[in-house]
Amino acid sequence: MVEISVVIPTYNRSKLLSHTLTSLVEQTLPAESFEVIVIDDGGSDDSEFVAKSFSDRLNIKYFWQEDKGFRAGKARNVGTAISEGQYVVYLDTGVLLASGTLEEHLFRHKVSTHPIAIVGYVYGFDLDEEGVKKMESVISPNNVDEILEELDQQGAYDIRQSQYDELGANICDWPAPFDLFWTCHVSAEREQLIKAGMFDERFNSWGGEDVDLGVRLFLNNNMFIVDKSMSSFHWPHPKEVKDTGESSKSAAQLIHGKYNIWQTSYYNLDHEINDLPLNKLIKVLKESPNHPMTDRSLYLSRPKKPTHIEPTK
Repeated sequence: MVEISVVIPTYNRSKLLSHTLTSLVEQTLPAESFEVIVIDDGGSDDSEFVAKSFSDRLNIKYFWQEDKGFRAGKARNVGTAISEGQYVVYLDTGVLLASGTLEEHLFRHKVSTHPIAIVGYVYGFDLDEEGVKKMESVISPNNVDEILEELDQQGAYDIRQSQYDELGANICDWPAPFDLFWTCHVSAEREQLIKAGMFDERFNSWGGEDVDLGVRLFLNNNMFIVDKSMSSFHWPHPKEVKDTGESSKSAAQLIHGKYNIWQTSYYNLDHEINDLPLNKLIKVLKESPNHPMTDRSLYLSRPKKPTHIEPTK
């Protein structure tokens, strides 16, 4: 029985897609317990051939949608709509999972007494040139677990690690955990995703559509967790978008305009104070003696967070 659906949007990245699918073949979760749905956002390479070449090892489906520009949100919505699993894992093409990651996602969702949104740990995301050179000497689509150990020793951590160090790994305590909901590697209950309205397809440039969905999951009382037991690494490749900063700023303004909650109001300052991430920015300004206290009633009225569960494997 399919319990988890892995949804992967792709666009002319067939080699990276192959790497991601290879890591899924190596999962400890039995193959009959999950499906893989590849949604091609109008690509013209051999991604269909690559996806179907895994059909003897994975329960895999491939769909192609017409190229009408950047429509990753649309692709993920299609994948979610046709998914059969109770839980949906979103992965970007080029993200490779540790062998026990899908099993851990399923375990965490099943034992939680609240709906949860899981933020996967992604080694090597947005590395600088020196970091990429270090990774190139050790990475392979095989033996992902060994590669992650090596990356950990090299210090090629998740780009959000400094936030976890400073603000704490229990992100339920953060004022805006939705800011970490990056669909390079996350999961949530399918029912909750549909209830939240899935991805807003008006986001038709790089970034924003995932955090936007994260806001709605947050407002619907999904609890956010992160844990290294659900790890992956981001295969280095050229960025698809050069001016990600400007795209992020536009997306942030759209998000605040939609929800107008006190947490998203800080997005207007996000690019003015040393480009701080949202939760860090809130912390800095809250601790400023000249900054008025913000109404936290929305956050404080949310139900009790689930107990943190240590991995059993």
